[in-house]
Amino acid sequence: MMIRKIVLGSALAFFSSFAAAAAPAMKPEDAKTKLAIELMQIVHYDRTMQAMQSQIRLTMEKQYDDYAKCDVALPIVREFSSKVGDKIAIGFGSEEMKIDVASAYAEVFGEDELREIIAFYQSPLGKKLLDRMPELAQKSVQISQDRMKSMMPELKQLGEEYGPRIRQAAETCNAAAPTTAAK
Repeated sequence: MMIRKIVLGSALAFFSSFAAAAAPAMKPEDAKTKLAIELMQIVHYDRTMQAMQSQIRLTMEKQYDDYAKCDVALPIVREFSSKVGDKIAIGFGSEEMKIDVASAYAEVFGEDELREIIAFYQSPLGKKLLDRMPELAQKSVQISQDRMKSMMPELKQLGEEYGPRIRQAAETCNAAAPTTAAK
């Protein structure tokens, strides 16, 4: 249960970091950014974001599996997962997000490099890679899940070992907080 709380807390922190940056001003589209947007279209950025939304929804439902076993809780868990997925889809699918991602590509790659990457993905081998990418991603996810399953006993042990220590440290900090604030 402690590991589930840690994972859920990490997931919520991860998502809230996106929420905090969800409404940046749109950046001007220079030549490199336009090339990066073209590359994102070629590599099916939108489809990837939709797949991520579905995966996040499933992950959220799995986080609450213990609660979802109850007939009363299951619809609430599904509704929550759906709403989280929808919010993420809106944030990740926004034009601002696309331009921010494209700007990151434009910062990392030069104009000629972006053209070469685009040419690669438009080549027969590049197209084959794109076509096989969902299969590769699925296999990678399965490998990761299998590895996590094998690590769970050790992670659980670490959670049990560190959980009380973390709670104790937090209680010490909370107890010291009024003293620190008084100074």
